[in-house]
Amino acid sequence: MRFEQIVGQRNLINALIDVVLNNRVSHAQLFLGSAGYGGFALALAYAQFVSCNDKRIFENASQGELKADSCGKCPSCLKYEKLSHPDLFFTFPNTTTKAVEKNNESISFLDTFRDYVLSKNAYIDLESWYQELGVDNKQGAINVRDANTIIKNLTLKTYESQYKINIIWGVDKLQVDAANKLLKILEEPYENTLFLLVAENSEALLPTILSRTQLIKLLPISDVDMADFLSRNNFANVENILSFAEGNLIKALSWDSDDKSEYRKLFIQFNRLAFSYNSSLAEIYKLVEKICKMGREELKVYLNYTLELYRECFQYGELKIEQLCNFSQEEKEFKANFAKFITPRNIVHIYNLTQKAMVEIMRNGNAKMIFLTLAINIGKLIKNILNK
Repeated sequence: MRFEQIVGQRNLINALIDVVLNNRVSHAQLFLGSAGYGGFALALAYAQFVSCNDKRIFENASQGELKADSCGKCPSCLKYEKLSHPDLFFTFPNTTTKAVEKNNESISFLDTFRDYVLSKNAYIDLESWYQELGVDNKQGAINVRDANTIIKNLTLKTYESQYKINIIWGVDKLQVDAANKLLKILEEPYENTLFLLVAENSEALLPTILSRTQLIKLLPISDVDMADFLSRNNFANVENILSFAEGNLIKALSWDSDDKSEYRKLFIQFNRLAFSYNSSLAEIYKLVEKICKMGREELKVYLNYTLELYRECFQYGELKIEQLCNFSQEEKEFKANFAKFITPRNIVHIYNLTQKAMVEIMRNGNAKMIFLTLAINIGKLIKNILNK
């Protein structure tokens, strides 16, 4: 992955380039930000640049342009392009699957992970990774076996490059016992060793991990950079996608996908029944049973998507902003009607209830009770609009 393949983030990239060219590379760096901002892709491009044998320096680069990049042609870069460089290691969230029923660790899924990263052009997220693994109701983590493998790999001498580089993606999924194993090597690394940690949620990281890393915070991709990428790749409805994506490339790329149509149908059913919750409890419970057949990670995705739909309904009702993708006629009509009930008086409460449900789901709460309670509470908020 070369820097030029990263969407936006030019100021941050140039700062990283200066660090490398001035020989001030920190041994442990944390790339923090939403997956769609490109944290993993940037860490990978940075690793390739550090290892490149023939770096390209652009002496006359203007403001906002890249100062340098990896060449993409040297033996090191060619191996990086295939994610097969002998001095590059990957660690990532994993769990038992049908293929790996016990003693799971990242190395068990390495070939699958490489293929997955290449298929996504390094813009990866936990939702699609878990789908790739087929984790069902399980949640991935980086475990103590992963930590032991990291330590083992980094005791080896480098094969070709100046540095051994370990990219730990999803370090906010690091289990406590695994984190404790890594603390010493993070604080006192072996010679010529780099740790590139990638995370979305700093609150899920142990303070002892945070304190041992240099923070590199990614911001949302600017509308200018996102629009340029979308236009170059022949996307239609660029303005609508920009509003929908909010600086997140993964969200932008999902705009024309129809894989959320089932979520939209459930959203419509859920809110129609919630509106008449007093007389529809039995039907609500049947729908909740259907929704809860999803795994916990998919339930989280579904709830995130409902937040987007509530936001769209609010914007349509209050500001007449239309953000329709491949909605059916029924979905369009529902949105137009439902928007009347999503107002400044209840939108914040609806958001808070949905986010609370998401947290409870991820804490292994009773999913059926969580969704049943959510339906009743949202129903009350919607019906109260009629009474005011």
